[in-house]
Amino acid sequence: MKVPKIRFPEFIESYTQYRLGDIYQARKEEGNADLPMLSVSIHTGISDGELDENELGKRIKRSEDKSLYKRVHQGDLVFNMMRAWQGAIGTAKIDGMVSPAYIVAKPDNKIDPLYMNYYMRTNHMIRKMNNQSYGIMEFRKRLYWNSFVNIRCNIPALSEQNKIAELLSAIDTVIEKQKEMVVVWENRKKSIMQKLFSQEVRFKADDGNNFPEWKEKKLDDCGRFYTGVGFGEKYQGHKDLDIDVYKVSDMNIIGNEKYMTLANNTIDESIVEQMKTKAITSRCLIFAKVGAAIYGERKRITTKTFLIDNNMMAFEPYSCLNIEYLHSWACSIKFSRYAQVGALPSYNSSDIGIIKIQLPCLDEQKKIASCIAALDDVINSYKTTLVVWKELKKGLMQQMFI
Repeated sequence: MKVPKIRFPEFIESYTQYRLGDIYQARKEEGNADLPMLSVSIHTGISDGELDENELGKRIKRSEDKSLYKRVHQGDLVFNMMRAWQGAIGTAKIDGMVSPAYIVAKPDNKIDPLYMNYYMRTNHMIRKMNNQSYGIMEFRKRLYWNSFVNIRCNIPALSEQNKIAELLSAIDTVIEKQKEMVVVWENRKKSIMQKLFSQEVRFKADDGNNFPEWKEKKLDDCGRFYTGVGFGEKYQGHKDLDIDVYKVSDMNIIGNEKYMTLANNTIDESIVEQMKTKAITSRCLIFAKVGAAIYGERKRITTKTFLIDNNMMAFEPYSCLNIEYLHSWACSIKFSRYAQVGALPSYNSSDIGIIKIQLPCLDEQKKIASCIAALDDVINSYKTTLVVWKELKKGLMQQMFI
């Protein structure tokens, strides 16, 4: 029998192959209205929380009739038979009840429920559940109990299960702490930005004197707008040319979280001439201007010569407006509030140009921007560490199970 790529050295016993029906029995107890409602997520497994709107049983919950709900004991395996093949499966950490859409399984004493929580969410076990699910179309696929029990799994001795579960649980604890710190610092940033842009907190000049009073201006008075151009397929697909062409999707590229440094499409001056347009050479703020993308409120700073397609807009600040300050200010408000609502929401330069911006002097703008950038550095540090821990867990999940 195969052995995992990573294993604690003190364990040398062979793994045992079981059918899931050998280690789980169906639990068919009725729910109790005093117990918390549990739900199963594709991303996080089972947790305490409300059911999704599309979950079977929502209507029953609204009517307060709990008679069809199923009782769950701590350690039970719970899965949504309509979505188990996508990963909607996990072990209950507390007692509770679930919707009739779920199947509840009582574990045998040969297994550690926490170990099975991780094992059942590995890619190869999800593939096995997918293979045993029935349905022509994805939204009709079901993993029935009779199929679930015939899935084969390879399980180590209980002592090894305990140790693997303990390790992965410890990593999960670190991951949750990192997530909490990201949220804490993001909330601190929001609070500080609110105080800075409302002038509740003011910086002083390097000589200790007060900066001048802020001025209120329209965005139109502080810079110029650029509209996008049609970017036909015949011009697309070039890499490593001098001029980036940004689409809305390019703002999602890893590395483009604040500054646009990468693009899926590039062009050169000869293509610019064919397109009968001019490349933009100044540093600008770019953002979506049409469709659902405007509600994403993503704003980015350009770093090189570029063009934008006709789903985007660019704003070049005049010398009175520092672009780092502009970006921080723009991220504190919602441009989508100024959208023209219709079948396809959108805004143009006249809609955005009337937005009023409170403008300190340039030196104070730079201090505000530096303060916010320092907060971003802290947040990004926690996010980077979070990614490292997630990748570590992912690697262990791939190599500690068979």
